[in-house]
Amino acid sequence: MKPETKSKIPVQKKPEELPWDLVDRCFLPIVFSHAAAIILSTILNNLYISQVSMFALFFWFLVISVGSTIFYHNLKVTAAGKAVLVTGCDSRIGYAIARQLDDLGFTVIAGFPVKDEKSAKLKEESSGRLHIIQLDPTSESQILQAVLYVKNHIPQGLWALVNNVSWAAFGEIEWVPIHIFKKSTDVNFISTVRITQLFLPQIRKTKGRVINVISLLGRIAAPAKSPFCSVKFGLEAFSDCLRLEMRRWGVDVVVVEPGVASTASWFDDKAILEEAKTMWKEMSEEVRYDYGEDYFEYKVRSMPEYNAPTDVDLSPVLRSLVDAVSRTFPLARYTPVTQQEKVQALVADHLPRSVYDIIYN
Repeated sequence: MKPETKSKIPVQKKPEELPWDLVDRCFLPIVFSHAAAIILSTILNNLYISQVSMFALFFWFLVISVGSTIFYHNLKVTAAGKAVLVTGCDSRIGYAIARQLDDLGFTVIAGFPVKDEKSAKLKEESSGRLHIIQLDPTSESQILQAVLYVKNHIPQGLWALVNNVSWAAFGEIEWVPIHIFKKSTDVNFISTVRITQLFLPQIRKTKGRVINVISLLGRIAAPAKSPFCSVKFGLEAFSDCLRLEMRRWGVDVVVVEPGVASTASWFDDKAILEEAKTMWKEMSEEVRYDYGEDYFEYKVRSMPEYNAPTDVDLSPVLRSLVDAVSRTFPLARYTPVTQQEKVQALVADHLPRSVYDIIYN
């Protein structure tokens, strides 16, 4: 590949976003209010009791149901005495949520693949409640040591597990060596499953919650991102299955799906470029000839993950994670995304695939 000439894109410090969690939670009460108003108005009018105004009924149903929903939505647990394990604290999102939960009074166990200057800095900036542990998500021995550490040092048990580890290489399917798919599966999927399995007994006892940080790309496929999308789609299914299984135990399973800009903050542009160079060298002559180096470079350098601004605003993602940990009744899914990304997700979920492909591909 040619010398790096990374293009700069404008920094978007405050992406246009709405409180989608509240919008999602209020959707059903609004539909219920409308349906109840129609049914009750029809019954009363058929009984000739009075000419009841459907609009008036709808208004009162709406006020009561939405008001109750907002009250229910804003109930929070007490942070004191509740422990939260956050994996992948070497990433910006992991580091930031560990700091924020510590500020809110939770006992945070921050997992780092390696104890280094960054972990020391987090410990220095935080309260005495915060614990630093070495947790490489692909190491069975370190996962078992983390379980033992929590049992020995957190007598009240684990309240919440935030699975935040994420890794990926990018490229079209023919470009990506099979060992990259295996690594992506091990780091993103298998590690999350294994960590969750081993900590579930503690979480069941506290009736806490499991929070999986995934990505909007876990629901929306994108070209040149199959190693990432594939495992994130798998994590979506894993989370949905776990949610159904844990319902009888009173354990919540929450998915947080950051948008593309926030997801890109997980990745280092230099690492992406090095991985791309390695992929190019490992390709067969036939594949290199068919695609061409110019097209290969264009696809790599045009990806948002490569051009991600270093100071992208993560506050929508952090707010969703705090809500997932601290709300008494968290939503099953939080989507801290822009309006454009929300519309894209709705089109992908509810319209024919051909329509989505025409609009977005």
